[in-house]
Amino acid sequence: MNNFEFYNPTRVLFGPGQVSAAGKHASQYGKRALIVTTRGSVKKLGIFDKVKELLEKEGMAVYELSGVDPNPRLSTVYKGAQICRDEKIDVVVALGGGSVIDCAKAIAFAAFDEGDLWDYFIGKKAASKALPLIAVLTITGTGSEMNTNCVITNEKTGQKYASHFLVSFPKVAIIDPELHKSVPAYLTACGMTDTISHVLEKYFDGTENAPMQDRMAEGVVLTVIENEKALKEPENIVMRSNLSWAATLALNGLNDAGRGRNHYDAHTIEMEASAKYDIAHGAGLAIVQPSWLKALCGKNPKKFVQFAKRVFNIDPDGRTDLETGLMGIAALKAKFTEWGMPATLKETGIPKDDLPALALSATKSPEGTYLDVQEVLDVLNDCYE
Repeated sequence: MNNFEFYNPTRVLFGPGQVSAAGKHASQYGKRALIVTTRGSVKKLGIFDKVKELLEKEGMAVYELSGVDPNPRLSTVYKGAQICRDEKIDVVVALGGGSVIDCAKAIAFAAFDEGDLWDYFIGKKAASKALPLIAVLTITGTGSEMNTNCVITNEKTGQKYASHFLVSFPKVAIIDPELHKSVPAYLTACGMTDTISHVLEKYFDGTENAPMQDRMAEGVVLTVIENEKALKEPENIVMRSNLSWAATLALNGLNDAGRGRNHYDAHTIEMEASAKYDIAHGAGLAIVQPSWLKALCGKNPKKFVQFAKRVFNIDPDGRTDLETGLMGIAALKAKFTEWGMPATLKETGIPKDDLPALALSATKSPEGTYLDVQEVLDVLNDCYE
């Protein structure tokens, strides 16, 4: 295990009925709120009206930015930031999943800058100030409610990059599984896949002697698998709760602490595909992650044997470490497929001729400059069909 510093200031309100505290906490930061949300079910189910009413009961003036896309656009960030300036917003309330929270994070720091906001995502600027953010989850998986990660798509350039500023920690995260009961099975599965991918990115980073982190990561994966019946029992609050807390713990920094480089390679590769082809992030990871793990397993299969044994109860039974490790990866991919996730890039409609360009762009992104373009291309070819 490496030396580390852990910091996470987000207050978490977890459990059924916790949404009722949204107004109380938002009003602590001022009297003018911007609710950032998606389109469709949040309003149809009355969740938006409920949260708005809770804020207004605390004497707050409420403004709205709806229609955030699953891969949130830079243009939406500009729009939200302008509302914040025009209406003198005191606090931003993100009502939705990871995409909404990421968009709200960007709006919160963009409100103080009328320049080129893409500079924050290509390393030219660093945010030191942001409006306070309250995150109210309506779907889980990304873990964005308790970290600094903020992923935005520049629709003009076809790039999808992330920022990681301390000012982007939400002040409060409200995780109320009652709000998740209406999430469709496909989107629930996307969140489950994303949760698992988050812990496996660090689990297989090569860090030695981190048994606590290993057990945490394995626990997250097992918890997701053990609660997979939520796909067929969407109103099961116990299962929804377990999936929600697993998603939060997967990416709130605890699993990363003491591990190596802060790289999420499968995410970096997948983000190139989802930026250009608008694939659901979790679905893209279900395709890319197993192939990336196969590449890692070929270099150092020992840790994959541990994963195969502890998570899928695979007995090596005289097999080589490589054979056992690959069996564990195959079992993981089979789970993703069982949950209704796509198995190949071909299924998403990506032309095979585009793979070299995707591989190259992954190595040009701020978080992928160390990647080998041929290795990335091999991975994309492996999961194409």
